[in-house]
Amino acid sequence: MELTIRSAITNDYEAVARLLRQIAQLHHQWRPDVYRPAQKYDQMQYEAMLGNADAPILVAENAQGEVLGYVMLRVITPQNPVMQPRSFLWVDDLCVDQAARGQGIGEVLMHSAAELARARGLNKIELNVWECNEGAMRFYERLGYTAQKRGMEIAL
Repeated sequence: MELTIRSAITNDYEAVARLLRQIAQLHHQWRPDVYRPAQKYDQMQYEAMLGNADAPILVAENAQGEVLGYVMLRVITPQNPVMQPRSFLWVDDLCVDQAARGQGIGEVLMHSAAELARARGLNKIELNVWECNEGAMRFYERLGYTAQKRGMEIAL
């Protein structure tokens, strides 16, 4: 499959919103106690990210110009007096269209995110993944990601 990875533009919003709704439905299905079936970002929030150099969005586009996936990123520089000073690239959101999964699109997006991080002088990418999302955990582990910490909860 011919694939182009590029920075998102305003005209990509409808395609990105469609993918955001897919992810919202999955999160709601897995954790209805945490997530509503609503997309994460509206058009105004999306366009604000496009104007922020520290919140890049990359899209994967096929030869027909159809957006099949995206990765939303953030450059993070924590301000914590007990931690070593550092900056890293945070994966805010990753989605590949349900109909296009298993074709390597997510991997290409994540490799492009790593290239972007290196170009900015960052030496680490971090992300969160829900324990119930076993497919995503296997995907990230296959790419070499390892567990950094574990969040825990108890229902009362």
